[in-house]
Amino acid sequence: MLALLKRLVRRAPYPAATNRDFVNRLYRTHGRGLRDVLARVHAHNVGTQARLGLSGGSTGDADCGLLHLLVKTFKPQHIFEVGTYIGTSTLAMALAARAYGGKVTTCDPEDRQAIPEDQRDVIRFLHAAAPAALADLKARGESIDFVFADWTLGREAIEILNEIGSPNLIFTAHDYVLPRDKGVINKEEMSRYYRRARECAWVLPDLQPILLEPGLALQQATAMLVPRKLLGVCAA
Repeated sequence: MLALLKRLVRRAPYPAATNRDFVNRLYRTHGRGLRDVLARVHAHNVGTQARLGLSGGSTGDADCGLLHLLVKTFKPQHIFEVGTYIGTSTLAMALAARAYGGKVTTCDPEDRQAIPEDQRDVIRFLHAAAPAALADLKARGESIDFVFADWTLGREAIEILNEIGSPNLIFTAHDYVLPRDKGVINKEEMSRYYRRARECAWVLPDLQPILLEPGLALQQATAMLVPRKLLGVCAA
């Protein structure tokens, strides 16, 4: 019986964390200047889509704001993004990383030439899907501290991430929309294949973004996998 109980404990899912307190803490600690950041990110989104003749599909303000605060709070040295598209979320993270000397590597099978010129010293674009881009980073001997996945990774990519991800890696997945949008798939696969999953907790979005102030909301459709030891921390 004792052996059975131990097996059940090992197999039990780790609990999801509540998100409202965590997101509010991020904003209270590092929210100064966020509206100005989002104004620039929004202008890039709208202007780039107009220039390229696109409509929709880019990360919205609420999730870009969340990503910016996560990077600003935890200061990951190397951010890896899957799915550049037109670089909206890339810009949001780069604006935070610039302040402390961090860098962003973003990858996409299609190069839309959308990285802002004044951020190219912080942002590196890899013209590749996630497995090939991660294999390239592994070959260079690089590690990753933060992931934003705007496309499905798959087991091959996650297994490379297991090798080059830092112990305090934060993983974020866009489009966490039930029942089976790509963020849901990423959550399932990271829970199954990521080797440190049981040291972390999922912080999942509510049905509506978290309203912090009039006209300012965060976390629309981004799920976060955060090491438990970081959940109560907001770095100074």
